[in-house]
This record gives sequence, C-alpha cells and structure tokens, in this order.
Amino acid sequence: AQEGDLSNNGDNDPTQWLNAINALYRLEPALPGFPDGVPYGIAVGNHDQSPIGTPDGATTVFYNQYFGESRFLGRDYYGGHYGSNNDNHYQLFSASGMDFIVINFEYDTTADAAILDWADALLKAYPNRRGIAVSHWFINTGNPGSFGAQGQAVYDALKDNPNFFLMLSGHVPGEGRRQDTFAGTTVNSLLSDYQGRTNGGNGLLRILTFKPSLNQIQVQTYSPWTSSYETDADSQFT
Repeated sequence: AQEGDLSNNGDNDPTQWLNAINALYRLEPALPGFPDGVPYGIAVGNHDQSPIGTPDGATTVFYNQYFGESRFLGRDYYGGHYGSNNDNHYQLFSASGMDFIVINFEYDTTADAAILDWADALLKAYPNRRGIAVSHWFINTGNPGSFGAQGQAVYDALKDNPNFFLMLSGHVPGEGRRQDTFAGTTVNSLLSDYQGRTNGGNGLLRILTFKPSLNQIQVQTYSPWTSSYETDADSQFT
C-alpha cells in the first residue's frame, strides 16, 4: 500500500514520476504464486495533484498516465475505479486463506459523499473480504492520533461494515495510531510518514504480519537502505 505523494510537484515535473515508476514497476514481474506480480495500489497525495492540495478541480494527469487504469487493467488483483479516472480505486487479493479488499482514496479535505457511497457499496458487495482503506491523510501523530477530516468521514461512512478493520495513511511526518469500535467491530488506523527523517527516511516502510491464530497484526518498521529496524514503541507493536 503506497500512501501518496509519489511526486512533490504534481503535473509539473515528469522526472519525479520517472523515478516513481522505476521503483514501483519492479513489483510487477511474475513471481511464484503471483502471476501478475506483487499486488499494489497507490493513494493520490496532495503533492500528486495540481495545484497541490486542491482536490476540487485539481488535475492528476501524470498519476493517471503512469498509474492509471491502463497500468492495472487485466491484472487479477485490480478491481476497478470510481468515475472516469483511477484516482479512487481498489484491489482484491488473498493470502494464506484470507481474502481482502483494499480501497484507495484520493486526498480530499472535504470528502465526497458519492465516493464514500461507492466505497461503502464495495464493502457490502464483498462481505467475506476483509476491508482496508488507504489514503494520504487519515489520522495525525500520537496514540491515539486524532482523525483528519477525510479520515473521520471515511470511518463514519464505513464503520457499519463488519468486514472493515484497517485504515492506513501518511501525510503528517511521524507515526500515529488509534483504535475505534462501533457495534462490536474494531478498526485500527495507522500513520507512517518518514519524509522528515535523514535522506527522506532512508526508505523506511511498514511491514504488517498477520497472525490469524492469535487474532493479531504485528507491525514492524524497516529500512531496506540501512538494513535495520526501528524498534521503539511507535514503530514496532502489535
């Protein structure tokens, strides 16, 4: 799950997008058990929009050129998108007998009711798939981290689905998490954003290991650049 801001200058600097495709297209070659490569999706961040951070009326030309429907169409994990472009889209994947749906939302400070309805309908259409929402900004730093406007709107729209359990986001430099329960269903929300760290974070990424027999997800934070883990309480937890 890529949490947005593939670029810094939206539709104004194609070289940044060439760097992005050089990295992410490496996920696509076939692997044993994954004929279409590693399933992945990308949430549009505010810096992927032009003008930056103006979702109403903003363009996402380069995003859709390099990561639009045509990039994913025909891959078995690609589910489709909302509207006329790939700004809001979803994936379907399975692992170790567990089935998932991942819904990617474009950054939006004022969540669009029609998009929320689309996402809600997807979770209801796939009741046996565990639902994950990904966007550039859902929550802020801290434990518990407060909801951003879009995070609150997405949670409120989807919380009545018993298969909805996880929200992932970035945008705010640092780490954060929160836990909310509605009608017996608990949703965990995680923030991970390392852009303010040395070398832009040394490529730090989150590894989530699912332990169904324990009803747990183990979270690790790892840098493939330094080959090291962060092990503080905000970076490694269950």
